[in-house]
Amino acid sequence: MKKGWIILLAVLLVLALVIGINHNLAYTLWKNWFPEKLTLDESTEWAGGTSYERTPYGESPAQYLDLYIPDGVENPPLFVMIHGGGFIANDSQSRQAQLFYRYFRDHGFACASVNYRLAAEAPWPASIEDVRSAIAFLAEHGEDYGYDASQCAVWGESAGGYLACITAVTEQAIPVKALVDYYGIVDFATTDRQFAEQGIPSWVRKIANGWASPDLLGGFNSCEEFWVRKAYADWTEEDLKNFSVPYHASLGLNPELKSMLLHGDADITVPNAQSAEMLDALVAVGGAANAELYTLHGLMHAADAFYTDAQLGRVESFVRSAMGIS
Repeated sequence: MKKGWIILLAVLLVLALVIGINHNLAYTLWKNWFPEKLTLDESTEWAGGTSYERTPYGESPAQYLDLYIPDGVENPPLFVMIHGGGFIANDSQSRQAQLFYRYFRDHGFACASVNYRLAAEAPWPASIEDVRSAIAFLAEHGEDYGYDASQCAVWGESAGGYLACITAVTEQAIPVKALVDYYGIVDFATTDRQFAEQGIPSWVRKIANGWASPDLLGGFNSCEEFWVRKAYADWTEEDLKNFSVPYHASLGLNPELKSMLLHGDADITVPNAQSAEMLDALVAVGGAANAELYTLHGLMHAADAFYTDAQLGRVESFVRSAMGIS
């Protein structure tokens, strides 16, 4: 029997066993094993404008951004984009970052994909400080590159969603008018409980996050522990506040912020309740009219379906509305 058929039969057997116990878990596993995929053009050439890649904003080799200015748009609005990777992996040219910025640079936005120091180089709050430094650089050089820094939106996915959220709700060199959070983790202390409430067992999560090898985690048990250099059991009440984006949002430093959160209900890496928790914090400060959450049925973590033209068109409409531009 061919290897492919053996794998398929094994998957079907596991599903059959799971279905008898938990229908929702079986559906979630199925969507994670067989996601829809988009084709990403491997060419880096862009004929629609000017690219300024690996532009430094700090002294570390990791502190740079890739800036794209579209032709034919006078002073385009600025869209800052932050890649994911559990704070331990990826860069400004990750698959998800490319799928996102390629759409928006072709639709009249100046796009800045931020690279930042990963956990192995510098622990929390280094990556937060890096994003803040990148935005300060962008605020200073709008006239140099030809974009409107006063019209600023921020997007992030997964760990980048955390960085985008905490950037948007805290003080920056320029106010963030619009936040787009794709399946971001925002409160490390609540994820275990939320997964348990969703019926996602720990063994499933271990499989989903198996890419994070012990070498990448620096001897810690999770990406978050390695990033903050402290085991969860040793976190203090002050730590819990410092690490929690909803806590920072509750301080109300950016009450006019418009936010759009998107999360899949088949996510076994970051529970979709994280986005619901973030929504509650945003609504408490800015009101229900300023924040919206879209729970997308059948989408796994970092699914390509978040990056279809139809989905990105919805995001574009939101950002333009938040900025007051057509």
